[in-house]
Amino acid sequence: MVDLVLRNCAVDGEPELIDIAVDKGMIVNRGPSVPYPCRQAIDLKGRLLIPGFIEPHLHLDIALMNEHDRPGRPAPFQSVLELNDILERRRKDFTRQDIEQRAGRALEMASRHGVTAVRAQCHVDTEVGLKHVEALQAVKEKYAGRVSLQIVGFPQQGLLRDPCTPDLFREAFKCGVDVMGCVANTDLTPEGRINVAGHIDMAFKLAMEHDVDLDTHVDLTIPRSIGFDDFEAVYLAKKTLEVGYQGRVTAGHLCSLGSAEPDVAQRVIELLNEARISVISQPDMYRLARQDDVHVRRGLTRVKELLDGGVNVTLASNNVRDVLRPVGNFNLLEEALILSYGAHMDSIDQLDTLMRMATYGGAKAIGLEDYGLQPGCKADMVVLDAPTLSAAIVGQVEKNYVFKGGCLMAASHTITERFNKASHNLR
Repeated sequence: MVDLVLRNCAVDGEPELIDIAVDKGMIVNRGPSVPYPCRQAIDLKGRLLIPGFIEPHLHLDIALMNEHDRPGRPAPFQSVLELNDILERRRKDFTRQDIEQRAGRALEMASRHGVTAVRAQCHVDTEVGLKHVEALQAVKEKYAGRVSLQIVGFPQQGLLRDPCTPDLFREAFKCGVDVMGCVANTDLTPEGRINVAGHIDMAFKLAMEHDVDLDTHVDLTIPRSIGFDDFEAVYLAKKTLEVGYQGRVTAGHLCSLGSAEPDVAQRVIELLNEARISVISQPDMYRLARQDDVHVRRGLTRVKELLDGGVNVTLASNNVRDVLRPVGNFNLLEEALILSYGAHMDSIDQLDTLMRMATYGGAKAIGLEDYGLQPGCKADMVVLDAPTLSAAIVGQVEKNYVFKGGCLMAASHTITERFNKASHNLR
């Protein structure tokens, strides 16, 4: 007898409805009319079953810091640099308890929206020390049965400004950091230029010392034009190939790619594909190019061209209700709809691709094993009140059920009301 059988599931790639059997937290069989006795059975009646949404890039330690009764910015948008200055000032007042409470609430919200794994950016620098790491490590342990959490050491103040920073990161890995972070534009050369090579080299050194993946912020600006060798991502890809880190590096943002001439962009995409770097598209439209008053530029990378070039592309929330982005719901279905507008992806196939980006693409980017809906995969699953992937995005449908390791984490109000009514009728 198995723990759970989901019957009459609509599954991407299956021409007919199928059943999926789950036991001890794992998918053990799938197909038409799975012949297992079970402790619990749920008839999905043709609803869509997908593996859990993956949030591959979330600044969890600062999430929800702008929460108040009137959502939005308390003051009009300022420049990105000014917003960073506000963040620098406010984070000094964070306590470990405050970070834990906000991060825990964020994971609960994400879980209700079907997110089963998160890669979380976490500030590490000589000003805040390991306070953020210790807080997120406690949250990681508390919510382990609900959301799988990877902690990224995020070098908000660079890696080279303070000679003590590399050793602080080494301590951070002992305290629970899982992934090395990288923000290529945060260090300067003695001449005052951005020290992309020095920063990326140090990030690789620390990642390789601890045999962990490297998660990078690169090319966050959208210049009027940009040459091939000016891309931070080009140096990143060449370094990845040089040290043999293919498949272990992610590149977040990559907004500058949209400013390159098509032939230059194609060369960058080919290099990223060769280095097997996953690209994470984030909702940068809301904060970049605010000063443009004619031919207003976009803050997105070239999603369709990257996909066509064989690059693994996923999508992320990045910032949620903090100084840098005062909106967001930890809802990858919502972020996929936003990206469909921004990236001009509106055909059925393209909408289907966005859903795969938010699931399988994210899982590949953060190196999840045993992910999916095949036998042998972990039973991290979401039931959506739609028959197809594209219908789920367009309709922004309910998440009827969310399972983590085969255990029910959340159910929609509609489903709960139906269940309660059925139970009442039986009494």
